[in-house]
Amino acid sequence: MFSAGGIEGPKATRRPTHKDIARLAGTSTATVSHVLNNRGAEQRISEKTRHAVLLAARRLGYIPDLNARRLRHKLGASASPDLVLAVLRPAGSTLGMAAAIVDAASASLRTLAGTPQLVLEEYEPGYLAEHPGLLAGSRFHGAIVSGLTPADETFLEESTLLVPLVAFQRRLSGRSYVDVDNVAGGAAATQHLLDTGRRRIAALTYGEPRSRAQQNRLQGYQQAIARSAEGGTRGGTGPEGRCAFAASPDPQHGAEATARLLAEWRPDAIFALIDSLALGALHALDRAGVRVPDDVAVVGYDDTPYAPVAHPPLSSVRKPDAEMVAAAVEWLAAAARGGADAPLQRVYQPHLIVRQSSAAP
Repeated sequence: MFSAGGIEGPKATRRPTHKDIARLAGTSTATVSHVLNNRGAEQRISEKTRHAVLLAARRLGYIPDLNARRLRHKLGASASPDLVLAVLRPAGSTLGMAAAIVDAASASLRTLAGTPQLVLEEYEPGYLAEHPGLLAGSRFHGAIVSGLTPADETFLEESTLLVPLVAFQRRLSGRSYVDVDNVAGGAAATQHLLDTGRRRIAALTYGEPRSRAQQNRLQGYQQAIARSAEGGTRGGTGPEGRCAFAASPDPQHGAEATARLLAEWRPDAIFALIDSLALGALHALDRAGVRVPDDVAVVGYDDTPYAPVAHPPLSSVRKPDAEMVAAAVEWLAAAARGGADAPLQRVYQPHLIVRQSSAAP
């Protein structure tokens, strides 16, 4: 089970109490209460003691009593189920990814015994450390976290938390995660465009700094372009690549970035690193009188529900979201009860779904 930094003790067969945690951590019940209620700093409790308390709580399978906390705040205990899992999404992000995670998590929770509940909450990108439910288990028993920035990743890798987490599409040292081989996905999308005869392939991305997922997709794109250039092409002319940057993942910003690209450089293919940007690209191409896929092919990433109903239907890289989320929910349910022996760390393979938007000219 979770190691408590050398602390030894049997796993409790009943619901662990603050007294059990204090005994295992070698401290007082008052100190345990302060730490678990996120009052350690104001009580001047050392980071070493806080760390020992949280590790002991995790090792014993301590689950915060949300019923009791709701009663103390006069919220009523009847609203609190026996297991609450959260999906944490960055504020301002598109709802597509969060919706996919919520749908898959809801389906997985229905297979669990008891009365589990799923909640969707936001956090400010780069300020996950300030989310009120993380340092003390006052809102949920475990969470799937998406859209982590580098600052958020550093926080999770360096912090001890009472609440078990699974990072979605991120790989964190010592933390649980479910991720996709985005380098392979970016390479597959680009290679498909090369195989259909495209030679001037633009990558459409957003944000600065870009997320690790975007960086990996872009790396795959660059690798495929480089391999093709090294291998030579028909007539000895190698492929060209160029990056276009949108202000945000919003389709409108994707359309604006595509319009700027067309004014500067005429690609024969666009690989959008997320589907919402691809939708914007399709709109801009249509307004410019550019035929898709005859003049310019378009491929997106994530295979969101609107990809097959786009005009024309959008080719996109599909991730096994349902499988990834199911593994995360199963692990979180076990971890919240102290039944996970090690972090969950899995990497899944994506695959390209080819539709009309990238058909051979």
